[in-house]
Amino acid sequence: MSNRLVLIVAPPLATLQDVTGAWEVFCRAELYAPGTYDVALVSAGTELVVETKFGLKIICERSVHEYQGPVDTVLVAGSEQGVSGQADPAFLDWLQHASSRTRRMGSICTGAFYLAHAGLLSDRRATSHWRQLQKLAGEFPDVTVDPDPIFVRDGNVYTSAGVTAGIDLALALVEADCGHGVSQAIARDLVLFLQRQSDQPQLSTALAQRMADRDPIRHLQRWAPDNLQALATVEDMAAYVHMSPRNFARLFKLQTGVTPGHYIRQLRLEAARRRMQELSGNAEAVAAQVGFGSTRSLRRSLRGNARSGHHKA
Repeated sequence: MSNRLVLIVAPPLATLQDVTGAWEVFCRAELYAPGTYDVALVSAGTELVVETKFGLKIICERSVHEYQGPVDTVLVAGSEQGVSGQADPAFLDWLQHASSRTRRMGSICTGAFYLAHAGLLSDRRATSHWRQLQKLAGEFPDVTVDPDPIFVRDGNVYTSAGVTAGIDLALALVEADCGHGVSQAIARDLVLFLQRQSDQPQLSTALAQRMADRDPIRHLQRWAPDNLQALATVEDMAAYVHMSPRNFARLFKLQTGVTPGHYIRQLRLEAARRRMQELSGNAEAVAAQVGFGSTRSLRRSLRGNARSGHHKA
């Protein structure tokens, strides 16, 4: 079987890591599964020199318009041009025609806007960078925008969240082609803390929640993720900062915008998802490590979070 042709498309003012992250993953696959891919970095227009968002220029091998035959995978990098609605009509036309001869069409970050403008996301689920989800949903009401996952598959169309989520999407595509061992080896090469799955949230609890502007609440927020076993209750959290539970709860909500119970529950769920992957689903060990009282409580919390985690933006 001939090598699978993978096109990484760089539009004008592309986000550099959208391009290089996916490129690195597919190229490294050749180290572990030689002959699987033929990877090409291509421009979305006729110019082969593409200036990225912060001025660095990259030289593409070819223009996307030179590819008129079958393609295995197309991944379009994000760009402000796509978000602002200034996409080259010729490129959108190429996407429309290529979709019928491409096994997998995909986007990284705001590259979803190019797919949407080309009509490839109509009546599909999709995601994008969290800052642009509302704009994507507003401009394309026929697209079901999912704000939570780091990437979404709907049929043969894939969309990812912002920037580094493109690496997660590329790893998932490689895993589908070459197996878990290959994708895991690549993740280790890239020194990734965790090979994230599609249903993991775009933002971790530490990033999504507001950091308190002063100690001792801020110190607690920094200490808590690595010490969940010691924080079984809100009273434990209050004791750590030497405050009464009532005063602590009031101050925590004032400085972070959420209750301490909600905050610690989200930390536990996030840690549980990560540990379940690392420990191959050993629920008993995970429950003990992240502070759930029992495996039943852990499973109930994970099911409840999954039911409430997907909604239309």
